[in-house]
Amino acid sequence: MNPSMGLGGGSCRRRSRHGARRDALAGVFGEAGRQNSRRVSKRGGLKTDDYSRSRVPDSATVGGFRIAVVVFGIGVTLPVFFVGSELAAGLGFRAAALAMAGGCALVAALMAVTSVIGARTRLSTYMLIQFAFGTTGVRCVNILLAVTYVGYFAATGDLFGKAIREALLAFYALDVPRPVCAAAGCAAMTLTAMYGFRLIEKFSRWTVPALALFMGYVVYLVARQTDFQTILGAAGSGGISFGMAVSTVIGTNILMAVSGPDLTRYARTEWEGVKSVSGLAAGYPLIMLASAIPTLALGETDIMRIMIGLGIAIPALFILVFSTWTTNTVNLYSAVLTLAASFGKVSDQRLALGASVLGTAAAVMGIMDFFLPFVLFIGIAATPIAGVYIADYFIVNRRRYKLRELPGRPRIGYAAIAAWLGGSAISFVSSEQHITLSAVPALDGLIAAFALYLALHAAEARFRSRF
Repeated sequence: MNPSMGLGGGSCRRRSRHGARRDALAGVFGEAGRQNSRRVSKRGGLKTDDYSRSRVPDSATVGGFRIAVVVFGIGVTLPVFFVGSELAAGLGFRAAALAMAGGCALVAALMAVTSVIGARTRLSTYMLIQFAFGTTGVRCVNILLAVTYVGYFAATGDLFGKAIREALLAFYALDVPRPVCAAAGCAAMTLTAMYGFRLIEKFSRWTVPALALFMGYVVYLVARQTDFQTILGAAGSGGISFGMAVSTVIGTNILMAVSGPDLTRYARTEWEGVKSVSGLAAGYPLIMLASAIPTLALGETDIMRIMIGLGIAIPALFILVFSTWTTNTVNLYSAVLTLAASFGKVSDQRLALGASVLGTAAAVMGIMDFFLPFVLFIGIAATPIAGVYIADYFIVNRRRYKLRELPGRPRIGYAAIAAWLGGSAISFVSSEQHITLSAVPALDGLIAAFALYLALHAAEARFRSRF
């Protein structure tokens, strides 16, 4: 959210992963960053000062709680609400709430570590991972990120299509097929990303908080109409185990931890960087509970049907359309920027069209039917990346990263890539319950990648010393 300052930056023209999301929540960082920037990037007519390939200066730093607001805003998306509803339906309130809190606590703990790295180095995640993966090897990470953004674009488009279909059916008795609604929505969002991103940025400054406040109002309505003790005692269908629920929460939010430096490089101190984690640790469980409670009260996971059942369909449709539109435009824009880092010779329009075609096809085919496996995959594949660059920064390089030394490092970090793949493999095997280190597959992958990287790097160093 999936959603920087970001992992994929490729040239000084390039913005980063949550850079789009951060700018969509602009104003939180104030004018300091814009006034003091020495680098200006320009892609598709949009200029941005985000220090994507340089250290953030002291004059552009802010307090941790201001960054926490951005972190919280990134989580206010329909896919996160969907995960909350599905986990509540499968586990019941108490177990689901515990899984949400536990999963977010683990992600927050990891983000606290990566945030310290970001605050200390003042570098974006994309720059940080080049030290371990190499300036060429980092493209492998960009491909994974692009898949993630396109996946979230498809998931949000699918949810958008379902909401529009339900609204047309309820208001006008028009039974428009969901794939048609999803395809039309994705096409409109693609045009916005290609030609109207600056306008959608301005809309997102109020649509994200509006959606958060509206979901709070939904919980209030449910509390008035339903005995809360009934909700607390509700049992789930049993369609998911507790361990898999925790892994689902981790997979849904893991990129926030992996790309934590993209936000916390703006923190004044390391402690301010750690403070920013409160937006995830405290905020994300509340976001998921805001959809879990209506689901248990009404026995429905479809967000539009929930709103119709509560008698607030019209304002809900208005807010959902605009918030989904802005969020998904940013998803596609982030995908384009990430792909541009690896395919710099391809125009942004072609990258946008290619990513949109793939995302729209997935939305039309109903990706939400496979969304939980998708976020589990993200947890398996993305978490080990953090394990690698944490080991590289704290142990291999002993907390010293110097940008001037980066061009002299290997272009491909074979040890990092091998450790990442090895950690992902162990995480997958753990998810199949063949082996287990911690009972949480994503955490197993993190630990394995950390250890593997140290071992492989040491072996690589010994080999080079001999030759």
